[in-house]
Amino acid sequence: MVRARFATRLVISTTLVLSLGLPRPTTAETRIRFSDFFIGETYQVGIGTTPDFKISPKLLSLHGQGIEIFGFMDGILARDGMFFMILKEPLIGCPFHSIDFDWANFAPVFLKKPTSYFDGPIKVTGRLDVGRRRDETGFVSYVRIYDAAVGRAQ
Repeated sequence: MVRARFATRLVISTTLVLSLGLPRPTTAETRIRFSDFFIGETYQVGIGTTPDFKISPKLLSLHGQGIEIFGFMDGILARDGMFFMILKEPLIGCPFHSIDFDWANFAPVFLKKPTSYFDGPIKVTGRLDVGRRRDETGFVSYVRIYDAAVGRAQ
């Protein structure tokens, strides 16, 4: 009897989440790391020397699905509260104003609602979008997160 009530509550909760269009809860399978982004070389050694990117099978399989990722919020780019870059590690300078940088160390994040800057580790949940494309900011990227929510990492 207890199992039946639990199963019924689980089905109702899942149906409610899906009907409201909220991101599905993440699991170990939908948790991504920066090291999951690409296979092969990702380091740009000079202006106009973009590597030949190969998006990983894991990211391709999660395209359009809810994911979570841990990292740091960039503190350099101008923000309207609806967009930021998630970084693999905190940086002092802007990676885009140097000649060389690693494309596997960041991803643009587009939020569902405005947020303030978070200092320290963060967790982002949202819908993964992969493939080469010029996003809403004019930036060409290969990995993006949309409909995102951000909070302090626990």
